[in-house]
Amino acid sequence: MGEEEKKYEEPTPATTPSGGPVSGGLKALFIILAIIFPIVGIILGIIWLTKKTKEEKALGKLTLIIGIIMIVVGCICWLVVFGLGMMGGVMDEISMLMHYAV
Repeated sequence: MGEEEKKYEEPTPATTPSGGPVSGGLKALFIILAIIFPIVGIILGIIWLTKKTKEEKALGKLTLIIGIIMIVVGCICWLVVFGLGMMGGVMDEISMLMHYAV
């Protein structure tokens, strides 16, 4: 029949530009986000650990570590505040019992 057979080419997925140097501003932004919002730091860290270059992976690792440390510090602070609050209530009870005992 005279018709030319058209070949179907599979579309290539768009790739993100990677491999360039990570700017100081981006590093600072990631560190600040990891300190203020630790869960965002953990998510960004996991995402950037999958990048190709060593510099990007190092930024991902740093962001992930800071996010984890900030969550641990936050939990410790809550435990200390809660413990001191409980301790204050216990101390009030002890002082009241000591007052009635005397």
